[in-house]
Amino acid sequence: MLFKRPKLNIPPPRPPDLPFDDAARDALGAATEQAQRVHASAIHAEHLLLALLQDPGGIPSRAITRLGFGLDDIRLRIEHAAPPRPWGVRAPVLPYADDAKGAIEFAMRETRAAGLMVVGTGQLLLGVLQSPQGVPKRALAFLDITPVALRAAILAESRAAASGDAPDPANGGLS
Repeated sequence: MLFKRPKLNIPPPRPPDLPFDDAARDALGAATEQAQRVHASAIHAEHLLLALLQDPGGIPSRAITRLGFGLDDIRLRIEHAAPPRPWGVRAPVLPYADDAKGAIEFAMRETRAAGLMVVGTGQLLLGVLQSPQGVPKRALAFLDITPVALRAAILAESRAAASGDAPDPANGGLS
């Protein structure tokens, strides 16, 4: 044999990524819009959190409200805590920054740990809170919003939505 091939050390395949439900996909799209609105060059965890809190009838918004915090207060805290980003290019597709990628990975871990097969907005919110690099973790930790408390609030809101006790956003939040 003239040339000897080196043995490749190929890692085992990782489990396939979980699919996102419609609301989570909408939140990822809204995060892109949030990043483009502030002329960021990438989608960061704070953009994802702001996108998750856009829908007042969504599980993330109701879970934060259940913990006793106003959505506008959280939005203002995140917007003020986010570092100024250099003037980015207006691109139709922005890459995800490391903190947003970490948040999505944590969301998938939360989904697997809960025994679910689809990543929802509640798991994305938990992922954003647990991503160690992101602005949201620091801002929400300042308010003493912990993953344990948030997980319990998300579970309660998910159960309320499944049983039909959730407020109807089309009816102004009244059931």
